[in-house]
Parts: sequence; structure tokens; C-alpha cells
Amino acid sequence: MVDILIVGRPNVGKSTLFNRLIRRRKSIVHDVPGVTRDMVEGVVQWRDRTFTVADTGGVLEKGDEIAEGIKRQVQRVLSEAKAIIFVVDGREWLTAGDQYIAKLLYPYREKVFMAINKIDTDRLEDKVYEFYSLGFERVFPISAQHGRGIGELLDSLIELIPEGEEKSIEGIRIAFVGRPNVGKSSLINAILKEERVIVSPIAGTTRDAIEVPFSFEGKDFVLIDTAGIRRRSKVEYGVEFFSVGRSIKAIELSDISCLLIDLSEGITDQDKKIGGLIERRHKGCVIVGNKVDLVRASKREIESYIRKELYFLDFAPIVLTSAIKGQGVEDLLRACELVWKDYNIQHKTSFVNRAIEKVIREKHPPSKKGKEVKIYYAFQESTRPPTIVVFTNDPELWRKDYLRFFEKKLREHLQIKYSPLKIVLKGRQDE
Repeated sequence: MVDILIVGRPNVGKSTLFNRLIRRRKSIVHDVPGVTRDMVEGVVQWRDRTFTVADTGGVLEKGDEIAEGIKRQVQRVLSEAKAIIFVVDGREWLTAGDQYIAKLLYPYREKVFMAINKIDTDRLEDKVYEFYSLGFERVFPISAQHGRGIGELLDSLIELIPEGEEKSIEGIRIAFVGRPNVGKSSLINAILKEERVIVSPIAGTTRDAIEVPFSFEGKDFVLIDTAGIRRRSKVEYGVEFFSVGRSIKAIELSDISCLLIDLSEGITDQDKKIGGLIERRHKGCVIVGNKVDLVRASKREIESYIRKELYFLDFAPIVLTSAIKGQGVEDLLRACELVWKDYNIQHKTSFVNRAIEKVIREKHPPSKKGKEVKIYYAFQESTRPPTIVVFTNDPELWRKDYLRFFEKKLREHLQIKYSPLKIVLKGRQDE
């Protein structure tokens, strides 16, 4: 449940206000109306108080499937919020769209704060008075872009929010990534058992990276829905450009990335490229074969196919799901728990060195240009991912094929089954 909900019609500055309140650019801001579609949550700190705020998609009286989804989502959470910021555009005067939203909000008028945005100078404040006709008592002329009037708005807002423990969005961060329309939003809704993120057959419905707190069997998670990642040549500069950028950022900031594959279409080159993004960043990973209900093949055949195509993610558990039918949802969460456990493994230096000795006895590093590879000692530097620093006579002597073998076998001997392992080679001069 969020403390403050930001609502309004498209392109009145809701996302700009949201970013101003949380003091960073999280919601995508663009001149094109309707950029924000799902709720985006963040944490606000003001006068030693901490509370949550949610940005919402622009509400329209009538619209397409996505617009109707936005409206249903906003209506569902109005009663839950402790305060509502109703944003209008002070430069456009009062519109029929504003009046429609005012009717939706009027049953909650005791907790509505009307923010008349884009009032950048004193001479524009005369435009404020027309909006009093909407019937809300708390009216604030603001400029979300320049910060004008934001302090006064926040001072009034915190009067409706009871003091309590500090709030933050915490838990195992799981990013759902993949091509457009593979079922990321549907799967998150299946986990939550409610329409928390908007689902549509239109590719590209999700634009922001949406963070949703969730608990399962006593563990806290943050589920991150992301925009579908298309081939670079197909992404035009603009809203989708920034959406894809935030999806990649979500991978970097996640603990575990769930790579969704549309089994009805098979694994594509783009799926492999997204998997490569995860692997190169040494992120925990679960491979999710979605839409399994549309495939006529056994579980063993499907898993064998996935392992062959995504061989470089050999550490990642595979879960088969049907987001539409809610199939495999709990298996997915338990797989994430397995990855999280291995992602945080910490071994003593003596255990690491004994494991390396076993790998070398099995297959010694090949010599290069007549020079033999020597390993002096190693230790585990950190977790998330488990990172092993190996001191050697010359890192340049290590062939890539042997390094892949070394990493795979070392994971086995360190009993790290479901997590990537990061190997850092250092020469004696680096000590």
C-alpha cells in the first residue's frame, strides 16, 4: 500500500512531480502523452519523515485497452492511499478530462490535494482560481519542473500520513526481462494474483521499470517488470529508447534476472543477447520458459532444448510457466530462493584453495608460447556474485577455453550450483 498516489490526465506533469518528490529520475518524462502506464513507486523523505509515493498513468474517460487498464488500476488503489495528489495543467485552463477525474476523486475529497502544475511565475497564479470550481479545498500552485511550491505541498501532505517506521522498498530484487510481449507483466500479475501491472497484446505496453514489493513463504521480494528489449536497430530514439535503457539498468540493479522465453516462438537471437547481458554482468538468473501450455513437448525435451540454446547460462535453473493459467509460479519463486542462497555463499580461503587444487589436478592450465601457467593462491573477495581472486604468474597466459573450464569446475567444487562465479586473475605485481 502506498501513502501518496499521484493522479491526473496524460501529460500534465505527474511523472515530473514524482521525480521531484523522490529526488531522482525514475519515471520516464517525455512530451508524448501517455508515457507512464503502470504504477511506479518510490520513497520520499521530508522533514525527518519517510513515506511512499506512486506515479500513475494518465486517466482518460474513454480510450483503448491500455487506457482502460490504467483507469481500472487507479480506481482500485484510490481507497487504499492515505493522500491523493490530483495534478492539473495550469497553463491549459480547466478541461473536460480534469472534470471527469474530479468526479472519480470526489468521494475521497478529504484526502485530495490538487496540484496546479506549470505555474512557474507569480503572474501565472491568476489561472489558479478557475480550478477551485472542482470542489477541492486543498489547492497548491506548483512548478514540478522548477520545484516551486513543492515544500508547501509536502508540508500539508505529511499531516495526513501517521508517523511510523521508515519505509523503503526492500527484498530480493528480481527483474523480469525479455523481448516484448513474452508475458513478463502477465507473470507478475499471476504471482501477485491481481492486475498490478497493465497487460495488453500490444507489444511495448510496459515502459517504466515497475517495482512491486511482495512476500512469499516469509521472504521479501521486489518484483521488477521491465520494458521488452528489442534489437537495437528496431528501437527509435524517444520513449522506447529510454525504456530499453531502464530495462538494462534494472538488470544491473537486480539480484536475480528472470529471463522470459516465449516457448511458442522458440529461443531467438535476441533472447540469447539478453541472456548475454545477464551473464556478462554476473547476475543470478532463472530461465523462465513461459507459455508452456502452447507447446506439445515433454518437460525433459523443453529443458534440453533450452540448455542447448542458452548453454552459457548453465548455472541458471529452468522453470516452465504459463502466466495465463498461473502454472509454475511457486516453482519460479522457489528457484529464485535457490539462486539467492548460492549468490550469497561465502567460503573460507583454505576451502577455496583446496577446491582450486582439485580443478588443477583434473586438468592443468595449458602452457602458452612455452610459458607455464602458475597459480600461487586465491581467496573469495565478495558475494553477489561469489567473486574469487586468483593470483597467477601472468593472467595473459590463461586461454579463454581453459578459463571457462576452470570456472565451471570451480563452481562444482565450491558447491555453487545456481549462481554465476566471477573469476578475477591478478599477477604477482598486483599484490
